[in-house]
Amino acid sequence: MNRDALNYGAIRQEKVIHSLVGDMATATHIVKTSGSLHVAARNFDRAATLLENAGREKPFLVILDFEKCEAEAFQTLNMLRQCADLKSIPVVGFLNQAKGMMKPEAEKAGCFRVYLKTEFCRELPDLIARYAV
Repeated sequence: MNRDALNYGAIRQEKVIHSLVGDMATATHIVKTSGSLHVAARNFDRAATLLENAGREKPFLVILDFEKCEAEAFQTLNMLRQCADLKSIPVVGFLNQAKGMMKPEAEKAGCFRVYLKTEFCRELPDLIARYAV
């Protein structure tokens, strides 16, 4: 398949997304959606592991689960913003309606945008395409 013929523009195979996700269904959705856009996705369940790999692979996007991994997500966001090599990586997050009050706090901490989970799942293909170019 010609990678340049994608509907979302030319996305290079070596591009990678890192995500800190505590829900297997959401992690699977991220991997499948990324794969359909010819982008690699790596899911992590610990902040330290994500940060270690981000230093090596330089992902074009980091996704944080503020619903199931609240403390780890804020730790990851803080560490990304403190590291000179990683602070330019866009970070988006998602949470459920019940944790909606965390949205301004996460955005103030440096998250580009925080979505409600249903909106995040619906918008994921466009989100990946937007940051991958």
